Amino acid sequence: MSNLKLTTKISFFTTLASVLVVSIALLLIYRYFYVLAVRSVTSDFINPQRFVTVVDTPVGKQYFVLRWDVYVADLSTGEVVNDPYGIGLRDANGFQKLGDKHYYFVKIDDVILGKDVTPTMRFLENIKKLFLFTILLIAAGIFLSTYILTKESVKELKEFVSQIELLGGSDVSYRVNIDPKSLEVEELVLKFNDLMERIERSYKSQESFVSAVSHELRTPVATLLGYVSMLKRWGAKNEEILTESVQAIEESAKEIKNIIENMLLIARVETLTEEKINVRDFVTEIVGHKFKDKEVIVEGEGTIETNKEGLGIILTILVDNAFTHGAPPVIVSIDNGKIDVINHGPKIPDEVQDKIFERFYKGENSSGTGLGLYIAYEIAKKLGLQIELYSTDERTVFTVLKIKNT
Repeated sequence: MSNLKLTTKISFFTTLASVLVVSIALLLIYRYFYVLAVRSVTSDFINPQRFVTVVDTPVGKQYFVLRWDVYVADLSTGEVVNDPYGIGLRDANGFQKLGDKHYYFVKIDDVILGKDVTPTMRFLENIKKLFLFTILLIAAGIFLSTYILTKESVKELKEFVSQIELLGGSDVSYRVNIDPKSLEVEELVLKFNDLMERIERSYKSQESFVSAVSHELRTPVATLLGYVSMLKRWGAKNEEILTESVQAIEESAKEIKNIIENMLLIARVETLTEEKINVRDFVTEIVGHKFKDKEVIVEGEGTIETNKEGLGIILTILVDNAFTHGAPPVIVSIDNGKIDVINHGPKIPDEVQDKIFERFYKGENSSGTGLGLYIAYEIAKKLGLQIELYSTDERTVFTVLKIKNT
């Protein structure tokens, strides 16, 4: 059964269910006719005096048969009083089939009364055969009609599958292009194309980020190799060059490490688990660990449900950016699920605000890689968070908040 085609399976089970329902209905109808027929036969024998009268006389029992079509026999004497059917002496009770005839017998003491009920029983047999033929006819009709209708519907599924096969596992821009007639297949096509849309966006995002990181790694790697070359030439003899080279190599290694870690996090961020985070405790922990020598004020209370590792990177980037481009103190203000990172630096120009989260964008006085805010923005987007920017002459605020599901 598991190897059958879908059309055959649907037709088979639809037919089976329909035949079951029809069979039960016809069985109840047949039972109704059977009870009526049996009742009409047995009711004739409720008053046996209508058929025969037995009179005891000095010379023995005398039988007065009132209906010629009734079989009468006396078991005590072994006498067949009336035998219009030629069946001889019978000791029977209830329905009996003798040869091709059907009889109904009633035993009253030693007297046997009987009647030919062949027409009634044949009527029931004919109804039974008619009902069986009806069931077979209905089964064939339902199977055939269901098979034809299902085959038409499955054509659309086959076309859908054949178009998917063209995908080849590499073209994420591919979309199924069919005009289905059934709502179910139409919904399937829409869901598939929507899935491909999200896969394409995710793929392009990953491709863009990997390209960005690969490009950005060239600078620290080139720096690292340059200082290694210097060490090989003069480092062993010149202590100043040795110290400078070691520090530069260390900084480059740290930069490479951060870039790789962020790249790996973005690559797997969609599978990261979420948890309910006490924001004040979490921010205090980050500040104490990474900004312990800097002036950071944490105020307010609240919780947020997201990935702790991803949120930690976002907040670290935003606080670090606040110190780089603003004047201390940096304020982290918490209001339930909303987190504001506030610095008191110069206003970010309106034309710059539209570009600040773009990859490799750097301000005029920036010495960074141009990836920090881009990474924070990408991680936030994948975690279902949103980063908003508000900047005036007095302060600049980066706000992190949970995107509400609509």
